[in-house]
Amino acid sequence: MKIAVIDLGTNTFHLLVIELDKDKSWRKLLHKRITVKLGQKGINKNIIAPAPFKRGLKAFESFSEDIRKFKPKKIYAFGTAALRSASNGKDFLKILKQQFGINVTVISGKQEANLIYLGVKQAVKLGDKKSLIMDIGGGSVEFIIADARKAYWKGSYKLGAA
Repeated sequence: MKIAVIDLGTNTFHLLVIELDKDKSWRKLLHKRITVKLGQKGINKNIIAPAPFKRGLKAFESFSEDIRKFKPKKIYAFGTAALRSASNGKDFLKILKQQFGINVTVISGKQEANLIYLGVKQAVKLGDKKSLIMDIGGGSVEFIIADARKAYWKGSYKLGAA
């Protein structure tokens, strides 16, 4: 079964399309990344400025074309810090739904931290000792204290590279 996952970050949008097998193994069919800089000239005012707004829509249009080519059975789309805090974030999401038929779920900072932990856990061999995982995004920074078994503490702070 093909699955598409879209990550709408403050600086970069990502599209991952995978083929998921019955045994839960998977292989990557496409990973596309587009720099959109949603926070440019607006993040400190809690808005998505007009130029980044247009860049975001154009990037999503490109993703939509890829999704049509791969025809995934499921599409998961998530928005992070910029879409959490921008006063016009809901307007952006409404346009995505109207133009492309894709619902985007805006996740909390804690949810974002949890997904970061799960991703790091797949990519890095965490041992029995606690480690600090830090993700510096465009609109937020997440800190996670974890080991291979679980995350003990997660925090998300509204300060990022943008």
